[in-house]
Amino acid sequence: DKANRRLVSDVALPADEANFALGRAELPPEARATIDQMIDELAQDPKNIFIEIEGDTDNVGSHKANAKVGLARAQAVQRYLYDHYQIPLHKMNVITFGEERPAASNSTKSGRAQNRRVVIRIRA
Repeated sequence: DKANRRLVSDVALPADEANFALGRAELPPEARATIDQMIDELAQDPKNIFIEIEGDTDNVGSHKANAKVGLARAQAVQRYLYDHYQIPLHKMNVITFGEERPAASNSTKSGRAQNRRVVIRIRA
């Protein structure tokens, strides 16, 4: 059923906007504001939605550590959606790709910051 859903919204919470610190997973106020705006827009046109939450990192550190941090970031978003909006856990899927899917080059500080992100995909 999830595979047949169409993408409704795709929101990224990159480090340079949401301030995910290197190796950290705390959900900063800027990220919460972006999520709040996304939920407000969904409330305008409620659908039977499913939320995919993907945690990503830069390439600093080991593969195992990056996978752990990416997952923790995605879980922080999931926890926020559950705690503040009562979105059922069965309506959310959390995954990490760690450093495997960079959005930018890891050769610059700015690129690494862009790679420390969470991507939220809303499907209906």
